[in-house]
Amino acid sequence: MIQVHLPDGSARELEAGSSAADLASQIGPGLARAAVAAVVDDEVCDLSRPLSDGAQVRLLTKRDPEALEILRHSAAHLLADAILRIFPQAQLAIGPVVEDGFYYDIYMPDGSITPEAFPQIEAEMKRLAKESHAFERCQVADKDADEAFARYRAIDGGHNKFKHEIVQDIEARGEEITLYRHGEFVDLCRGPHVPNTGWLKFAKLTAVSGAYWRADADREQLVRVYGTAFFGKGELKEHLHRLEEARKRDHRMLGEQLDLFHFEEEAPGFPFFHAKGATVFNLLVDTMRNLLRRRGYFELKTPLVLSEKLWHVSGHYDNYLENMFFTKLKLRDEKDAATIHDNVEEQRPMALKPMNCPGHVLVYKDRNHSHNEFPLRFSEMGLVHRRELSGVRHGLFRVQAFTQDDAHHFCTPEQIGDEICMLIDFFREVYGLFGLDDVRIELSTRPEKSLGSDEIWDQAESALQGALDAGGIEYQVNEGDGAFYGPKIDFHIRDVLKRSWQCGTIQLDFSMPDRFGCTYVGADGAKHTPVMIHRACYGSVERFLGILIEHFAGRFPTWLAPVQVLVIPVSAKFIEYAREVHEQLLDADVRTEVNLKDDRVGYKIREASLQKLPYVIVVGERETENRTVSPRSRDQGELDEMTVAAFLERLTEERA
Repeated sequence: MIQVHLPDGSARELEAGSSAADLASQIGPGLARAAVAAVVDDEVCDLSRPLSDGAQVRLLTKRDPEALEILRHSAAHLLADAILRIFPQAQLAIGPVVEDGFYYDIYMPDGSITPEAFPQIEAEMKRLAKESHAFERCQVADKDADEAFARYRAIDGGHNKFKHEIVQDIEARGEEITLYRHGEFVDLCRGPHVPNTGWLKFAKLTAVSGAYWRADADREQLVRVYGTAFFGKGELKEHLHRLEEARKRDHRMLGEQLDLFHFEEEAPGFPFFHAKGATVFNLLVDTMRNLLRRRGYFELKTPLVLSEKLWHVSGHYDNYLENMFFTKLKLRDEKDAATIHDNVEEQRPMALKPMNCPGHVLVYKDRNHSHNEFPLRFSEMGLVHRRELSGVRHGLFRVQAFTQDDAHHFCTPEQIGDEICMLIDFFREVYGLFGLDDVRIELSTRPEKSLGSDEIWDQAESALQGALDAGGIEYQVNEGDGAFYGPKIDFHIRDVLKRSWQCGTIQLDFSMPDRFGCTYVGADGAKHTPVMIHRACYGSVERFLGILIEHFAGRFPTWLAPVQVLVIPVSAKFIEYAREVHEQLLDADVRTEVNLKDDRVGYKIREASLQKLPYVIVVGERETENRTVSPRSRDQGELDEMTVAAFLERLTEERA
């Protein structure tokens, strides 16, 4: 017999060799039916895995957050199985779980997979789910003698270079090779999985895109098929409704419809903001500037182009080279003006800045500093350039040039805690202006590729964690996702569709000030190296604008709308009064337009509705005689007749 321990402190005795499934059955038939997997000694495993004596066991049901990821991981295997049955020429690559679903990368030597094939693939997935094939874990001791491994190698033709590479990597790391089999299908996988394919009845394919093997543009082009899965029909239906709503809110479509921005082939990944888009962009910038002034920031403006040498000192050249734009010198041949020499060697090669921090360090270094100046806060609405592959560029969400609401604090180690707490409160205030009150905080630690000693990283991570703990702030730890120069705190906000967006970031940096030789005179009269805090709240103004377009579905609050009020005269007789109202609104700094086109009033109102304008004022004979206006609110319909002064007061109250 063996004894296992449950989360409530109780213990259960089982026959030797019993599994977590046996434990669930002993506790009760309801739990046996509901159990998805188990956490055994802090490791998530299949229900079928044998338990050891003294193990700590927690059974997972669909109510546990880990369960949905397990379900979707299993659904990725089901998708791969279905695709191979329909497209026998396909070769499998990888199929991980992602937020809100999963995907599988497929190599198609001939043809492709398009959304038109989704109904056929989904039908095959449903058939396989109905057959309730058990997921069986297979440990491979000898590749050449193992029957399951032979089946795995042959499942998609026997010549899969992607699988071969993955297996080689596993062996190079000295790790165990594990496979999972359901029915006739076998795939390389660590697991765990749901007990059988019968759990996978509520899966849906959502999108298809291109990808490169191992994100390398020089490698094979793959087809990435996305899907999602839920435990119940209602949850899937609700999720698909949110996806449909997200499609309606797509900022690229609304950007065109509302005349905000567009993109050109001649400038891939570089947005062109139209007048209305530039208005909203500038409102975001001005709002941030006003908030920063109240907190003692000094706004800087640093060059777009800096010497390549500078990026060696900062560490960006070694850690960010592939994402940088470098200048190229071209010269005409002295003897033949029609001949152009490319990539001429320069005495001082230059690069477009991908980040603002080295420029702020140079401003800091321009004069001596005392501890009495600290904390010293520099800000900049800095335009930066970063190379992005065409496959990952996506409207305003992923561009090659964007404006960071960037800032850098220079402070003493003792001031770190207060600065971090101030910034967390500040970020929450900013997001609250837009109704983005659902904020999750994440502490990201040292990545594999990083600068600085273990001692510096330990000091930086402890400082951030200490500030969060001292402020009683709830957070999650995201191992290995820090910046290359320091750990960071990331802010994830949820929009009206409950989608999570990583926007704000606070990064602690002990390395860059030291690399540039930054110092200050301390209270002891000696020179010390300052601590540098990198921070951005919007992150990218362009991306934040894209998020807001989708969050508000283009229906910006009145204070943020590019055009707040449209004035429409009923006929030509009332044009003069319409212009008078328009002028009064302009004098009050209201963003207003007047439509004097020779069109029907109904058509003009309809046009304003499509533009999602907050207010339309129609003036006719009564309004002209009474010197009043009759506003139509986008959100509340027709309002009572009122004076222009009363209408302006209403607008002021909305902003408050």
